[in-house]
Amino acid sequence: MADQSNPTRRVLDVINFLAAHPAEHFSLAEVARQVGLSKGSAHRLLTTMSDADFLSRDEKNKTYSLGMALLAVGQSALDKFRGLGIARREMVRLTQELNVQCSATALAGEDLLILAKEGVPQSHEDLNRVGERRPLIPPMGICHIAWGTGSVVTHYLALAAQHMSGSRFVWLQESLQLIRRRGFAMGGNGPHWRVLRATTVLPIGRDRDTSYWAGIFDLIGQLTPNEIQLAGFDEIDVHGVAHLMAPVFSADGKVALQLVLSGFPPKLGAKKLERYAERLCATAASITSEMNGRMPQIAPP
Repeated sequence: MADQSNPTRRVLDVINFLAAHPAEHFSLAEVARQVGLSKGSAHRLLTTMSDADFLSRDEKNKTYSLGMALLAVGQSALDKFRGLGIARREMVRLTQELNVQCSATALAGEDLLILAKEGVPQSHEDLNRVGERRPLIPPMGICHIAWGTGSVVTHYLALAAQHMSGSRFVWLQESLQLIRRRGFAMGGNGPHWRVLRATTVLPIGRDRDTSYWAGIFDLIGQLTPNEIQLAGFDEIDVHGVAHLMAPVFSADGKVALQLVLSGFPPKLGAKKLERYAERLCATAASITSEMNGRMPQIAPP
């Protein structure tokens, strides 16, 4: 539940919820339920935000959606973070060519935040929404980690060390070096990965409590080696591939964005997947170049 005594948290919860459903409209009762507010508190909050044009209210249907004032805020953010606009342009080109879904994620604290999404997935198992947040836990966000500094890598691996078997934990460590060598990450689409991916996203207003983390760590321990990272294109099993990821670097040599291809057509062959990986890496390199970014020259993790 949302902290009813924290008005700032309540405003952010409403914005985050509506931003994750930008084309939809919700009644007061629906917003209140989603963000964990009483109807009275939700009414006061939504009225204030609507009066300031941060929300739009449909008088006929009595529903709420994102308002015009947020458009100006978003445009200002895009002007500051120019790389995202470049990435979206190239993501459109890539998804039109490959007919899959591409999303861009960045680190927000210790979360992975989906900043942009283009294309339509051919499989509905991996539908992403802009604004979704997931905790940075293995094997999620692995491109951010593979090119990270020692402390970043150490913290990431520590999250898995207590829950993965010895051989799988070793494979996770080796995967970081593999990703750096080939330039992209490739995860298998097994059943444990699908459950983990679905479990990590909580409705707005719900907290990551003890039971949440217990379930997450249990799922991490069940991941198969292929779900952690596919060693090669010939390793595609009956479940196929869940995602391809490639890093976009900033001018200071850090991973600014992680491009993620997902929603692949069923029974995708190894040769076609290899072509997808080549095009993804080329797109990430093009964005890096236009952003005046550079690949870091650091020792392998």
